Amino acid sequence: MHDRGDYKSGWQMEKEWDEAEKVRTRNLALGLDDEDDGGVDPGEDDDDDYDDDDDDSLPFACFICRQPFVDAVVTKCKHYFCEHCALKHHAKNKKCFVCNKPNLGIFNTAHEIRKRIAAEGK
Repeated sequence: MHDRGDYKSGWQMEKEWDEAEKVRTRNLALGLDDEDDGGVDPGEDDDDDYDDDDDDSLPFACFICRQPFVDAVVTKCKHYFCEHCALKHHAKNKKCFVCNKPNLGIFNTAHEIRKRIAAEGK
């Protein structure tokens, strides 16, 4: 009679809601607003943005531990983490901490960040 193939079951709606909540809480923890696309807050100092532009917008700290990088690695989706933070998160969750895309356990050495750290050390 009526095809209900396009309707979602309750468990499917709950799963989508849980995933959306995880993303929302992660964005709140990172200091991003839901409506905001990662823009600068009006009260923030704009001088930091110019420093990021000089370094091709490379982050200065790990997204997970929020500390300066230790053995920086980069994912396929171009997000940077400390090596031990990335591996620890990957053991629990097989998706990127920032964008929630599957990373298949691929963490490449972040040569750009390591060069910048070496240059700052001199």
